[in-house]
Amino acid sequence: MKKIRVRKGRNPRYTEALNIASENNKLLKENANENFNNVVDLADIKSDLKRLSGRVVQRNENLTDAYIKLSSRYWDIINRLESREARLDLVTNQLKNYVPDHWLFEDEQTDSEDNTNEEPDPKQMEFDFGSGLETKH
Repeated sequence: MKKIRVRKGRNPRYTEALNIASENNKLLKENANENFNNVVDLADIKSDLKRLSGRVVQRNENLTDAYIKLSSRYWDIINRLESREARLDLVTNQLKNYVPDHWLFEDEQTDSEDNTNEEPDPKQMEFDFGSGLETKH
């Protein structure tokens, strides 16, 4: 702290107040420089945050667009498959009405006939492999 010369007849409290005022001015100048540097740093941080938020917003918009496109393609494929299935069912029903004995429907008829005879024959108690197998004794 720089001391002010004491003049004759000057009040010592006044001299002390002048010394404190000069010290206060010196601290304010240092603090002002520090505050200015802080403001500059905050401005840099603000520009960085703006740039990052702009990138995040753009990325989220791109992801949303991609999701909408994919979901639209998905539903388009589902609708196509359903319409194909409906057309196949229509053609199959028309063919069944027109030609009930068609070879495509033989499996359904044999399946329904096979399902009625699922119980094994109770008379057969052993497996019959025929006389073609010879055993060595």
